[in-house]
Amino acid sequence: MFMEETATEKKNVVFLVLDSLRKDRLSVYNESVDFTDHVQRLADSAVVFENAVTQAPWTLPSHASMFTGEYPWEHGTTHAESYFQGGETFVSQFERAGHSTAAITPNVWITPHKGMTEDFDHVENFLGKADNRVSVRLSRLGTRLFNALGDGTRRVLGRQLDRVFRLFDVDDSTKSEETVEAVEEYLGSRSDDENFFLYVNLMEPHEPYHPPKSYADSHGVADDANIPHRQKDMFTMDDIDYEALRRVYDASVDYTDDLVGRIVDALEANDLDEDTVVVLLSDHGQALCEDGEQFGHQFTVAEPVVNTVLLVDHPDMGPETEERPIEMRKLNELVPYYAGIAPRPEGVFSETVKGGIEYPENFTGFIPRDRWNEYYRKYRYVKRDGTKVVKSVDEDGRARYEAYDLVTDTDVPVPDALKQAVDEITSAEQPSDGDRDGDAEPDHEMDEEVTRRLEELGYK
Repeated sequence: MFMEETATEKKNVVFLVLDSLRKDRLSVYNESVDFTDHVQRLADSAVVFENAVTQAPWTLPSHASMFTGEYPWEHGTTHAESYFQGGETFVSQFERAGHSTAAITPNVWITPHKGMTEDFDHVENFLGKADNRVSVRLSRLGTRLFNALGDGTRRVLGRQLDRVFRLFDVDDSTKSEETVEAVEEYLGSRSDDENFFLYVNLMEPHEPYHPPKSYADSHGVADDANIPHRQKDMFTMDDIDYEALRRVYDASVDYTDDLVGRIVDALEANDLDEDTVVVLLSDHGQALCEDGEQFGHQFTVAEPVVNTVLLVDHPDMGPETEERPIEMRKLNELVPYYAGIAPRPEGVFSETVKGGIEYPENFTGFIPRDRWNEYYRKYRYVKRDGTKVVKSVDEDGRARYEAYDLVTDTDVPVPDALKQAVDEITSAEQPSDGDRDGDAEPDHEMDEEVTRRLEELGYK
């Protein structure tokens, strides 16, 4: 068993996040899938985790949990407090161990602007002129200013901002080619005596969906398919083609698989594969309107969103399937162990796994008022012994409980023990110690490029 082995020699790590990737779109987890050969090849020699659960269904708090080992209600990164306040991350352990550390990602949530890259030596976010110290400070202050507003003001302002953003023709590119080219360049420049930790985020499985035409064609996606590209499209589009939505998602996953293949090939071409651990995962999954309503991941904790991909290909460990439930926040302990820079962690697996999100404050400006109560809710979820309980609370504090049998996918009565467990989860504590860059003058506008990227991802 992999946890009974000890990783003693230092290894490199490629921490590869396939953003918004569902488990059921990989042949590793679903034998009927025939377009993910590269991930399958990696999985054939890897530890495959069957029951990994994210602690939050969107990027920023999910990553904060993985990096710190804390739950979202502990690190305090929420929809309303959309900036990581800092703290010990596992990346800092690599720095202390002498590894070079780098982050290559077009995801705006994993940037200095959002506080997630403080521990990296090298960061490539493809932000152009926005990638500078002044821009980062102004972005942080703009975020804090928005967060400091009252609920009602923030909600009204969010709606107005959304109307403004709709006027702009934003670039929907996920910069996947640029990301992989930067990874190839980084791996090609490593010296033989240098250990490294490389974080990579590929955005193709995340909406909006614009895979290369050859992939769209191979999955039967017509050029004029009526496909929603952002959550707000669900409220403004007529005659949505849900099957086409799922096909274009598959095309994006197919393209992602080939991008993964290029990264693995780059490791082999540079003779790094025998000294490198590849941790491949999704930070969360994606809802594709299975219920005719939910699209994306911002407002739901459904299983396709919180049950995540996780496999670890270690050159000194054989293939294995791990059935025990594990919270993704435990990667904070596991990744340094796999790299040979930390002892074997205890208590990695848990009978009860849990997560949650706060009220989606600045994400709901486009939702009609008569639908508000369906989306403006705080969620907590726990899973134990094949049962999942979800607690959602509306803005008036009224709680709703739902329970599901995860094997049969049917509703069941809420078990008292799991109701107690979900009730014991606290709310996130909002930090109040002020901005760390307090010597800068406040600015009321977030940096234009960062704002544009958020719009591209459908977060405004």
